Amino acid sequence: MEVNAYHDLMQNMLTKNPQPFLPPDLVLYVIDFIPPASNTAKIAYEPSHILTRTLLALTLTSRIIYPTARRLLYTHCLYVDSPRRLRCLLSSLSAYAADPAAPQSLPPTESKPSTVQHETSLYLAPFLNDTINDLPTAQAVHRLLSLLAPTLCRLVIDIPVRSLCPEDDTLGIRRILKKAFTQLTSLELFCSARYQLLLDYLEDDIGSFKGFEKANVWPLWPRLRTLALYNCDLSSERLWLGLSITERLETLVLTRADGVREVDFRSEWIARGNGDRSLTVWFVDVDGGRGIPETIKEQEEGDKVKIMVGRVPTSYYGDEDVIELCQNWIKRLALKGEAGFQDELRNLST
Repeated sequence: MEVNAYHDLMQNMLTKNPQPFLPPDLVLYVIDFIPPASNTAKIAYEPSHILTRTLLALTLTSRIIYPTARRLLYTHCLYVDSPRRLRCLLSSLSAYAADPAAPQSLPPTESKPSTVQHETSLYLAPFLNDTINDLPTAQAVHRLLSLLAPTLCRLVIDIPVRSLCPEDDTLGIRRILKKAFTQLTSLELFCSARYQLLLDYLEDDIGSFKGFEKANVWPLWPRLRTLALYNCDLSSERLWLGLSITERLETLVLTRADGVREVDFRSEWIARGNGDRSLTVWFVDVDGGRGIPETIKEQEEGDKVKIMVGRVPTSYYGDEDVIELCQNWIKRLALKGEAGFQDELRNLST
């Protein structure tokens, strides 16, 4: 009898004082404020980051929350640093495309429903063992970039493109990657942390190198405003041709570039007919490194080219590998997004 009486009492209490209920719209409104504002958000948060883990957990909470949580997850957390994560992302996009309940905001392409809606930023480092000689991964990169090309605006890559020479590329991996990156005509920010994105390959029929216009990829991106490259050669003709073609370029970041002390960037830029275009150029290296000009001419009135120097800090003992130090530093800066990238570069110059 006592148990039944207690049960009746609890039922009365729950009926008279039900648990507070939040409308779904209010819950979704709160979830929208979990990521930072777009102007301060990173390009991609790591899988271990609390933001990624929170949004992933929310996608598993309820059907009402799932669309909002997924949108935020795919907007802020596309961090692909292994072949496994690359395959998982492709599987997720395919499953989303096959879901009849999933909204499709973009028009179909090639008779297939679009899977991308909010995938605007990506960190891509899928190759292991410091080599691109991995055909399945290269093909997966092509599939991924083909899907994301309509909306992808910001991209940071860490891909060892120099690890496979054109004459040793028997599987055509460089050709596959070149076709993949050529599609990214919506890119506004691009950083190649390790090397330039030079993807020369041998012709099948005549066995010769492709020309400049087909080997250099980034000049084909018409919206590009911020470009960061590692170990460029300022004496390279195709570098200058590419810069002349990229008409919307506003910020150029050259980490440990060659020929910095032999070629005066401002003079060469103007001599090639670009004097009317504004451009901020950053030369980044450790203090005293070869990638920093010995002297920099002061900017004169009417001069639209601004030369800046970023000195990567070293440890007290100075025992780091300078190459890895600079590559990791510029990658970390670029992942902060355009505004954060600019702020960190200014901090390097002080």
